[in-house]
Amino acid sequence: MKNTIIAGLLAATFAAGPLASPALADGKASTRNIIGGAAAAVAAGVIITNVNHKHRIRREEDAARARRQAAIRARYCRTHAC
Repeated sequence: MKNTIIAGLLAATFAAGPLASPALADGKASTRNIIGGAAAAVAAGVIITNVNHKHRIRREEDAARARRQAAIRARYCRTHAC
């Protein structure tokens, strides 16, 4: 059953192949695609930089929070003999 379906799909693909028109090489569209790709690459670079910056800030905040908690814990243990 599965082979029959696959064979039918292949036959339909080969039959419809000649009906498809070839891709046209339009100079303006090519330029637009290049500009769009470059803009996407720049945007990705900016986004990646921003995400890395936010992660660094978060790690610094976590380290500061850990230092504060350790100081509070040490002070508590000095006064309460932990």
